[in-house]
Amino acid sequence: MSKKKVGLIVTLSVAGVLALGGVGFGAYMALNNSVNAGGEYEEWGEMEPYAMAVSDMMFGMEIYSPYTYSGKVEPEKSERVYYEPERGKILELFVAEGDTVEEGTPLFEYEPLEDYSLELDQLKMSLEMSYMQINRTTKQKERLEKQIKEAETKEEKEMFEEELEQINFDLRVSNLEAGQTQKQIAALEKDDEENANVVVAKQDGIVQTINQDIAEGATNEQTQGPLIQIVSTGSYFIKSQVNEFLLDTLEVGSQVRIMKKVYDGQEWFGTITDVGKLPVGFDEDDQMMDMYYGSNPQSSNYPFTVQIEEHEGLEIGFHVNMEPYTEQEAVSSDGVQIYDWFVVREEEEPYVWKVDENNLAYKQVVELGEENFDMGLVEILSGVSLEDFLVEPFSNVEEGSEVQMYDQFEEY
Repeated sequence: MSKKKVGLIVTLSVAGVLALGGVGFGAYMALNNSVNAGGEYEEWGEMEPYAMAVSDMMFGMEIYSPYTYSGKVEPEKSERVYYEPERGKILELFVAEGDTVEEGTPLFEYEPLEDYSLELDQLKMSLEMSYMQINRTTKQKERLEKQIKEAETKEEKEMFEEELEQINFDLRVSNLEAGQTQKQIAALEKDDEENANVVVAKQDGIVQTINQDIAEGATNEQTQGPLIQIVSTGSYFIKSQVNEFLLDTLEVGSQVRIMKKVYDGQEWFGTITDVGKLPVGFDEDDQMMDMYYGSNPQSSNYPFTVQIEEHEGLEIGFHVNMEPYTEQEAVSSDGVQIYDWFVVREEEEPYVWKVDENNLAYKQVVELGEENFDMGLVEILSGVSLEDFLVEPFSNVEEGSEVQMYDQFEEY
């Protein structure tokens, strides 16, 4: 390994330790030697200047927790539509996997087992005949009532009254028959409505899965589960568990960093929306969940939920790892922040060694803002931007010194 390469690695390592651990500049200067290619020590002052990007100094602002939790990505809402054999065979599917649907969108249609239309027609015809009979009997009743009033003899009046009694009986029977027919018609129409052939979606979302075995009429074990599953397109959620000893480390509103089980560089961020007040139960299902989350049988686990608003690239059903994530409030300033040991304060105005477009060092006067002693950072109000490169002042640097950039270092 070349001398230049070793110097870079050692210096960056020390800078990282200082940024994350909050060690002061004095501790950094105590490590004032580096190892050269031959295993000997050389003074920092003998090293050639190298540049560090201001943007790279921001990495120490992110703090990650050593605690990792497992979970599974779930939709905010989901609908499972099951096949009902008693309603007949599936005549036609109207959607495919990946289709966007709204509430009321037709999903599929049954081929009905029975047709009630003929029976309904017959009942409606019978009801109409009953109404005709009631109408005719009512007119007979009115005529007899008139004849009773106009009867001239007692015998004639009694005869009309007997006939009226029979008419009243017939009218009552006709009304009862009509009422019964109306109930039969209403019952059939209700059954027909409840057993509508077309099944529609009950929520907005995307068709996630369709069990084609069920759709094609299979009757084996492949027919278990829903025919169609629809998931919402809003937020995603992850449900996980935390051991009772770590329960105090999680609180509603705090952020977590999310990664796939097999880390591929992609990361997402979510917010804890709920931390359970009661521990997970001990039935069979919960015991299986405990095994998945790696729980300790000698302690209790508590459920918690994470909401993810931005989830591009993260699919429902993915198993992921999560860890609590925070940002240091002390470095939340809108100004640029750099390591404080890059600032020279020996003169009237503080300055840094900045690199120009020709990779040459020059002094740049800066205006300082607030300092974060814990993180070893200082705010720069003017004189430095995130696009700049700076040189450490205790390197062998002076006006016009040639600076080694990252891509100029020799390889192993």
